[in-house]
Amino acid sequence: MRAAQSMPWRERRWLTASLSRIGTTSFSVMIWRLVSHFIYMIFAHIWPYRKKVILKNLTVCFPALSENEKAELTNKYYRHLANLIVEPFMVRNIAEKDLAKFVSYGNPSVIHRLLSEKKDIVLMVSHYGNWEYLFSMPLLTDSNVLAAYSPVSNAMLNEKLKKLRSRFGIKLVPKANWYRSAVNWRDKKPAIFVSIADQRPPAAGKNIIKFFNCDTYIQSGAARIAIRRNSAVVYLDVQKRGANRYNFRFTLLAEEAEKLGETEIMKLYYTELEKNIKRQPELWLWSHNRWKFGFSPT
Repeated sequence: MRAAQSMPWRERRWLTASLSRIGTTSFSVMIWRLVSHFIYMIFAHIWPYRKKVILKNLTVCFPALSENEKAELTNKYYRHLANLIVEPFMVRNIAEKDLAKFVSYGNPSVIHRLLSEKKDIVLMVSHYGNWEYLFSMPLLTDSNVLAAYSPVSNAMLNEKLKKLRSRFGIKLVPKANWYRSAVNWRDKKPAIFVSIADQRPPAAGKNIIKFFNCDTYIQSGAARIAIRRNSAVVYLDVQKRGANRYNFRFTLLAEEAEKLGETEIMKLYYTELEKNIKRQPELWLWSHNRWKFGFSPT
């Protein structure tokens, strides 16, 4: 008791705050994991969210799977989707030093070298794993990191989400302004432009590549930005390494984008994405109607 009373008040306050934060963080993670399990149970047993779309996409990508195998993979996807829903809230107040429990970068030297050579980078990301964790990217570098976001209609919620996603310094640009803002961005320091590149186009168009042996309509805006800026193009490889934990690695696709065409860049991107999906298929966004406009298998 005397030892506790003799402890300086600043140290007592720091110790109390630290224990409170650690306990609250651990408790919060536990609660969110329970919420995730509850959401999973709803998807798996009560409301099979977009199951027809999921099965259609699985059939396109993995035609050799049996019905039981597709059902098992759908179940794994629902578990991942439930995690995906709660993870932004799970890490919303996490301290910088605790981020490594949830996200790690395997080879940041790829990014550091390009930036040291004053090259802009278009980082081509996918609806795979948890792309939301990229809010931590500004911690890797003092260069600018920009990303598009889709504003929500509720102004208060929109501001809260923006604050949550940008607290480590990422610069958020409304999706409608993304292409123009990225092309026209000017700063003395090089920048990283985070682009989710596996979006389905709003209508069937002329841009088609082979993806899982199917003619697939694509958007090539990320490649267009890279060519306009003659930036380096880097693919984000994602691996899940445990509950709510992801490892990101960088794969260089092109040092100078203008030496390649849009289609060639997108082919390189989709080749890497297909490798990711085959490695851990449950992590892709199967409930997105990727082949809404049809497909032509070969």
